[in-house]
Amino acid sequence: MASQTPPPEAETDLYPAVRDYLLDQGYHVQGEVRDCDVAAVKEGQLVVVEMKLRLNAEVLGQAARRQEIADAVYVAVPRPQSLPAWRRRMSGMLYLLARLELGLILVAPHARKANRVTIEHPIRIFDRVKDGRLRSQVMREVTARDGDFNPGGSVGRRLVAAHREVAIHAACCIERFGALTVHQLERLGTGPRTFAVLQASGTIEGWFREVGDGAYGLTARARRGLDRYPEAARYYRQQLKGASPPPL
Repeated sequence: MASQTPPPEAETDLYPAVRDYLLDQGYHVQGEVRDCDVAAVKEGQLVVVEMKLRLNAEVLGQAARRQEIADAVYVAVPRPQSLPAWRRRMSGMLYLLARLELGLILVAPHARKANRVTIEHPIRIFDRVKDGRLRSQVMREVTARDGDFNPGGSVGRRLVAAHREVAIHAACCIERFGALTVHQLERLGTGPRTFAVLQASGTIEGWFREVGDGAYGLTARARRGLDRYPEAARYYRQQLKGASPPPL
């Protein structure tokens, strides 16, 4: 019999178990990508997971829309205490889910890791016409991100997209070593989009300023900006511990 554990209070409570399960399957996983709660990429295949505290028509509609871009789509909901009774009560919804060719994940966030995720319906690979533009955007965003700073299911919070990751990483580098050139930042791992992000962030958010000889420094707005993304800033500051100033 399933142990009596407190039910999850928010969709974000489901995210760690779903993420860890997909990571164990070899996927590169990110939360909150282009309105997808969870997006995972492996060998060119895109899997999307939509999470809800209840299995209902709303989440089925969301998941069906994700089939326009994904190779496989899951719905993830909390695992009920009495699974047989739940299956009987939800038989109509489960039939509809199967007809829509959606997978179903049952999540017990507080269980031991091996028991946190149950695949009620396995992933299926769809042969459908995809929205190629949006699919490419999701794929690029997943692979471009470094850290995982956006719990799937987040609502009303600032999201750390790939371009903002680069800006936060660059700001932490300059915070640590002082003014740096684009080349020096790239040597510290900020990546090939560094110059474009510095230019865009400098114009839009005012984080960076040119200080001469091709080097960039931080403005007061950048330091306040890092305070708005504490988890990402902490991640990159930790990465820079023990690093040496990059050569010119």
